[in-house]
Amino acid sequence: MLQIATTIAVLSSLQVKLDPWGDNSIRVRIAPPGRDIQEPIISALTDTAPDKETEHRYDGDGDLTNGNIKISVDSDGNTVVTRLSDMKVLLKGAPSFGTATNGSHPSSVSAQMKFDGYNQKIYGLGEHGTGVVNQFPYTKVFADSLYYGKSHGSDVSIPWFASDHGYGMVWNAPSLGNVTINEQETTWVSHATRNVDFWVTTTPGNAVSTPDHSFYADLLHQYVDAVGHALPMPFWTTGFIQCKDRYRNQSQLLSVARGYVERGLPISMIVIDWFHWAEMGDFGLKEQCWPDPQAMVDELKGMGIELMITLWPFMGQNVSRNWEEYLNNKYLATSTKTGYPDSIWKYNTPTGNSLIDPSNPEAMNTTFYKWLSGYGKYGVRAIWMDESEPDHASYISGGQWELYAGSDTEILPAWVKYWSGGFRKGFGEIGAQPGEFFMLSRNAWSGTWANGAALWSGDIQSSWGDFQKAVTISQGVAMSGIPLWTTDIGGYGSGNPQSPDFQQLIVRWFQFGAFCPLFRLHGHRDGGPPPSDMCGATNGDNEVWNLAPQQDHYDAIVAVMRLREDLRDYVKRLNDQSVATGMPMLRPMFLEFPTDAQCESEDVSMQYMFGPDWLIHPVTVANATSARVYLPKLNGAEWVYWWSQDVAQPGWFNQTIKTIADFPLYYRRPTQE
Repeated sequence: MLQIATTIAVLSSLQVKLDPWGDNSIRVRIAPPGRDIQEPIISALTDTAPDKETEHRYDGDGDLTNGNIKISVDSDGNTVVTRLSDMKVLLKGAPSFGTATNGSHPSSVSAQMKFDGYNQKIYGLGEHGTGVVNQFPYTKVFADSLYYGKSHGSDVSIPWFASDHGYGMVWNAPSLGNVTINEQETTWVSHATRNVDFWVTTTPGNAVSTPDHSFYADLLHQYVDAVGHALPMPFWTTGFIQCKDRYRNQSQLLSVARGYVERGLPISMIVIDWFHWAEMGDFGLKEQCWPDPQAMVDELKGMGIELMITLWPFMGQNVSRNWEEYLNNKYLATSTKTGYPDSIWKYNTPTGNSLIDPSNPEAMNTTFYKWLSGYGKYGVRAIWMDESEPDHASYISGGQWELYAGSDTEILPAWVKYWSGGFRKGFGEIGAQPGEFFMLSRNAWSGTWANGAALWSGDIQSSWGDFQKAVTISQGVAMSGIPLWTTDIGGYGSGNPQSPDFQQLIVRWFQFGAFCPLFRLHGHRDGGPPPSDMCGATNGDNEVWNLAPQQDHYDAIVAVMRLREDLRDYVKRLNDQSVATGMPMLRPMFLEFPTDAQCESEDVSMQYMFGPDWLIHPVTVANATSARVYLPKLNGAEWVYWWSQDVAQPGWFNQTIKTIADFPLYYRRPTQE
């Protein structure tokens, strides 16, 4: 291999830096006129280039070849990305620069990279309820994803996509901005960044798949090499996770846990939700409601159940026991209007809540050890990172908040990477190994999975429409590099356990949830007794036996719970593969059957593969009597319908749905030689 670590060229007034960054991949940086190349405040990529052995060659000013990719940049910044095996031009465009919008660093500028557009299929880009897997054409304002008033915590922007033309790219800027991808253009915009900075990858050969291998698998592998491989899931996250908004005290939570064990129902984790604390930012359980946390954790572990507790990134102003420390040490985000850590979010806290600033290393270190003192010391190793956009009461377009590492414009989309990264660092300091701790976040950014953070679907509604969208969302998240994802089974909001429609919906959602990477029940259910003391409301019931009063509904839920329990070793193997290679656990049909033209169509977007062996078509329509299913042809194997063990023939067909327990679930069984 030629030992050329990087190439820097000064072309006219532009400085260009090209780095080989993994197999068949190049990182491109273009500085504004008269400026030097600088690293971003926080990077979407790993700190150093992957240690790969691809042959690369510097061909002259502004040219670099690395494996099957070549990038040329001329004196005006015009950039051409070419795949060498077929000489296909993948991207062609140029940068432009302007004055930064609300950047606090003197080196910040606004930057745009505009490429020529063409018709393509694109996959990834995060968690979006568009109802399709192929996101083309696509446009997104990053601030919209972060604002609960627009997203309800269920829209997540990841600056990556993979194209059916056999390339993928990462926009490496943590700032607010936007992206547009259509037939006219592919344009990335950052309002306050250091330079144009992006990473491009292509296939080892031409963008041609074989029946046994998708070229998307190559792109995904090179992508996680560049941004970071996920941490492995603990085995105790592979089973059923019981959660609701909210268990109000220790006795109630333990009663539910015992209820699962006494009924012989599988359960591997149970969750304590919000306002279990005395004051926001106390980092601990309210003593009057949770009098003996150690005994609670010990009893749960004795039943084979781990405990996850929610953690919110706010500090109750003037009321939290930690308020003065965080205020005096400047551990909180400050308003640009007042220079004070004003309330960013005021829900249910009369004095308001300031935002913890995880971009401040001391603030993050302090927060981890306060979490350890309040929760971790009992043996808790699972953190539910709610509100991790971070949630804010007023739309942040930029220029409203200042953080330690930069302004909101410069770093807000990557706030969650600081937050999850601080906890990963803390776990490492106390000797917890990857696979021994777990985080579930409502937001993600490039590489948060390398901190051990999973993602969930946010505050979606208990409706058939939101359920249907969840099926395509799950596939888009998978193609974004996030192996661990879960939905709120039954939806989060407006579910009424007394409603026959909801009782049907919850069964169908369980059948989907059992074949997601994480299998988790959650929701704010209607009903429940009024608050009787300081421990607050508990809302409606959300346990299997309370959600399924009809025996056939209960039996249908239990059937998939027990099947998931039997598949836990399989789930862990899928996760290990995803950690090693970036291959998703939950897979769009085209990823597992890359040469089957039917699998490239949105016609099959309502079905997917869970690993290589299980095909699932959730029933997402109320009172369904049939489902349109497609089974690809197999070599050396056959499709078996799980519920009857009958062999099914490949092709399109209408499957009859006879009972609430019926849904299209097939597994691939090797045939006898």
